[in-house]
Amino acid sequence: MFTKTPISYALRLVSTFVPIPKPLLFSGPGSTLNLADFMLDSGHRRPLLVTDAFLLQNGMLDGLLAFLKDNGCEATIFDGIIPNPTFAVVEAGLKLSRDNACDSVIAIGGGSAIDAAKVIAAAHTARKPLAKLVGNLKIKDAPLPFFVVPTTSGSGSETTVAAVISDSKTHKKQFFVSPKLIPIAAALDPELLKSLPPAMTAAVGMDALTHAIEAYTSTNTFDDTDRDAATAVSLLFRYLPTATHSGSDLVAREKVARASFLAGAAFTKASLGYVHAISHQISAQYNTPHGLANAVILPRVLRFNASAVAPRLAELERRIDPTAQGSDAQLAQRFIDRVETLSDELAIPTKLEDLQSEDFGKITRDARSEARRSYAVPKVMKAADVTRVLTSVADGTRQISFD
Repeated sequence: MFTKTPISYALRLVSTFVPIPKPLLFSGPGSTLNLADFMLDSGHRRPLLVTDAFLLQNGMLDGLLAFLKDNGCEATIFDGIIPNPTFAVVEAGLKLSRDNACDSVIAIGGGSAIDAAKVIAAAHTARKPLAKLVGNLKIKDAPLPFFVVPTTSGSGSETTVAAVISDSKTHKKQFFVSPKLIPIAAALDPELLKSLPPAMTAAVGMDALTHAIEAYTSTNTFDDTDRDAATAVSLLFRYLPTATHSGSDLVAREKVARASFLAGAAFTKASLGYVHAISHQISAQYNTPHGLANAVILPRVLRFNASAVAPRLAELERRIDPTAQGSDAQLAQRFIDRVETLSDELAIPTKLEDLQSEDFGKITRDARSEARRSYAVPKVMKAADVTRVLTSVADGTRQISFD
C-alpha cells in the first residue's frame, strides 16, 4: 500500500496547477542542424555553446560550428564542463556569457552540460547570486532562450524542470527547480550518440530506467506520466542492450534517446524516489557518476519498495511480457529479477568500491532528508533501511531483506 506523505500532497498540487511544457522535439540523424536552424529562425545570433572539451577535440561539433558560421552566427564556446558540475563551473560559463553579450544558450552534452547550461541561462538574466536561485520556483525572470542536444541517453535533462549543481565548498548537491528551466527545443540526434562508450551507454541507460520506474511507482502519478514512463521502460528493455553492444545502430540509439526523453518528462511531473536520494549523496561524496550510482542502487530499492508497489511493477512486467502469468507479487519479483538480469547483461557492477562505512551516517541523513522534502515515495525508509542498502552496495550483496 502506498504511503502518503505531506510532500505527496504538495507535489500533487504543484504538478496539477503549474504548467510543465515539453520542449519542441527534433529527432533522427542530422536533427542537431534542424535545431540550430530553428534557433536561427527564432532570431538568435549570439549563442553561448555549452559543451565539453572531448566533443570539440574529436570534431563532433565541426558540422554544427560550420553551419552556424555560414549563417552569420557568432557562437561563444564554453567547454569547461566536468562531471557533477560545481558552482565554480557555472560561474565561469556565466562570465563568458555576459562578457560576450550572448543572446541564447545551446547545450550539447550529457546531463552535466545541460544542467550547467540551464543555470547559466537563468543566472544571466536573473542578476542574482547562484545561491539565491537554489530551491523550488526561485527563478522569477525568463532565462536566456535555451536549446539542447543531449549526447547521452539517461539524464532526461532536456525535458526536466531541474538542474543539479554541487556547492564548490560543501560538495552538497543543490537543486534549481523551475518550469522556466525547460528548454525551448531539443534534438535527439543518434549521430552524436553512436560514439558513446558501452559502459557509459549502459550506466546512463539505467539512469533513464530508474527515472521511469521511480516516476511510475511515485504516489504522484498521472495518466500522461504513466504512459510516458511505461513506454520508456519498454523501450529500454528492448533497445538498451543493442545500443550498448552495437553502438553504431542508429535505430537503437534513437529509441534509447526517446526513452530517456519520455522518462525525463515523466519524473519531472511525477517525482523520483530513494534511488536518487541515495545516489545524489554518493555522487556528491565520491564524485561517482550519477548514472552508475543509480544503476547499482536500483535493484536494492526495488526490493524495499516491492510490498508497496507490487501491482505497479506487475503492470510493467505485463507490458514487457504480455503472456506473463501469476500474482502481482510474483510478477513484481519477476520484474525486479529482470532489472538485475539487464544489469548483468550490461556489465553493471554489483558494488561501488569507493563507498566507505564511516560515511554511512551522513549519507543516510542527507538521503532521507532529500526524499522527505522532495519526493512522493511509495514507502518511507527508516535510517536502518538506508544503511542496509548502503552496506549491500559496499559489499556487493544483492539479496537483502528488510524488516
